[in-house]
Amino acid sequence: DMYETIHKDSGSGGGGKSSSATASGMQGDSFRWFARYLLEGRVLSELSGLADMLNDEPSIITRRNQPMTKKSMLFVSALSDAGVDSAAALRKHWAEVNDKFLFRALKPWVKKGRAEDAKRLWMVSVASNVEAWKNRG
Repeated sequence: DMYETIHKDSGSGGGGKSSSATASGMQGDSFRWFARYLLEGRVLSELSGLADMLNDEPSIITRRNQPMTKKSMLFVSALSDAGVDSAAALRKHWAEVNDKFLFRALKPWVKKGRAEDAKRLWMVSVASNVEAWKNRG
């Protein structure tokens, strides 16, 4: 799966500071692309319906020819600060650190009339992914 590949290639496989030298290059890009694909519903199948509820195309996160929007920066920095740029890292973070992770950063992306639908979809996705993490192996 592409996200695991991005994660492995960026050299941040849980070894702490192993990739600090690439923090501004490939590493930063991996968080941007992961954010985009997560919002597009391409990382977790449970979030595949999310794209219809968004007020912008997630592709704005990875566009190089324009400055990143505030909501894009918020979402990407949340991922970056937590070191989450793969589905496995996201599941682990939800299961072991904070099951509300990214929810606040998602809010500015959601169309006004779809907030409840998005919240429900997100919560179900988090719950099933936490369950999957706990039952792995």
